[in-house]
Amino acid sequence: MLLVYFLQVHAYIIAELKNQMPSVFGKDKKKEQLLNKLSDVYMKIQREHNISPGDFPPVLKFKEQLRKYDFSKFNPLRTKLIESLDRMLASDIPRLMGMIPLEKETDYDASVKGGAFSVSHSTNNPFAAGACRGALLGAGSDVWIVEEYKEEYDRIFKSLGPKNGKLTGAVAKREMVKSKLPNTVLGKIWTLADIDRDGQLDQDEFAVAMYLIKIKLDDDDLPDELSSHLIPPSKRPAASNGMDYD
Repeated sequence: MLLVYFLQVHAYIIAELKNQMPSVFGKDKKKEQLLNKLSDVYMKIQREHNISPGDFPPVLKFKEQLRKYDFSKFNPLRTKLIESLDRMLASDIPRLMGMIPLEKETDYDASVKGGAFSVSHSTNNPFAAGACRGALLGAGSDVWIVEEYKEEYDRIFKSLGPKNGKLTGAVAKREMVKSKLPNTVLGKIWTLADIDRDGQLDQDEFAVAMYLIKIKLDDDDLPDELSSHLIPPSKRPAASNGMDYD
């Protein structure tokens, strides 16, 4: 998935540099101007294509790489290629990721007992490192922790025009990238939130996605899997029938 984002972002950058080059005179001068304002080019692409800032290559390093090339000889944007990549990101990749079970924590730390280790890994201890915050807030309770924010998330969900009670990957992506989190992070959030693995988000799944975005924006770590307090009540019967989220 990371490679797909990489190709898409680079295609937009190359095409934008190509488009801004003069057809005849002043190419060298314009190239230098574009290199000096490469961050402005990034911002323009971010606004026009809803791409997270974290998915762009480092400005200084990429600037030095671009110096070797004649921008006027770059290929124009291949619309059909971008559309194919969008389809992959919207449906194919989420569907394939849904076929891969979420990784469980390795049990290497199970043998480490006592002292700080037992505290930091105990979700039932309110004094444990990271307890009562982020993804661990409400852990061990039957209450769906997302419920507190559900009214706001439902309003956003309805404003996005769901079809048959669900948002497609493309529609949900447009809202999720507003967080400006890297697509690699948003990809993990999608995998966690798409509980039924259908490549779409229903109202409760969307609420989970928005809550996980909130956790990450609050500078907390995302969980490797959904604990029971993060699973919507509407999904818990399915979870108990063979879908392991604990």
